[in-house]
Amino acid sequence: MRNKIPLLLLAMLSVLALGGLVLSLSETQPNRQVTATFCGQTSSTPRSIVVSCADANYGFTNLAWEQWGNPVTYGHGIKYVNDCTPTCAAGTFKKTSVTIELYNLRDNRYHTLNGVGFNAGMDNRPIQLG
Repeated sequence: MRNKIPLLLLAMLSVLALGGLVLSLSETQPNRQVTATFCGQTSSTPRSIVVSCADANYGFTNLAWEQWGNPVTYGHGIKYVNDCTPTCAAGTFKKTSVTIELYNLRDNRYHTLNGVGFNAGMDNRPIQLG
């Protein structure tokens, strides 16, 4: 029985070492490239997003992402909207801290943007991405 204990310990240590090797190898595998497209520009973890492509009067900036690549990812940053008063050229940009979410992940690309606690689209609906 005494001779079997060292062999059993050796077998257990081998299994643990092999398991650690497999885990470390899987951690070094490159992650898939998940992107989103805004106003014709494709990006991964964008720091800013322009929503109104023609005049850039609405968007998000200073974004920091969590859980990028998951089915839903959250970006924390600043929403900016031009109040266009008296005109858009002379308007003032209103800024608010917000959290947005990207979801509807298909083919390694997010297809929908919405606000957390507010509707991101100008028509009070989520924004469908290009």
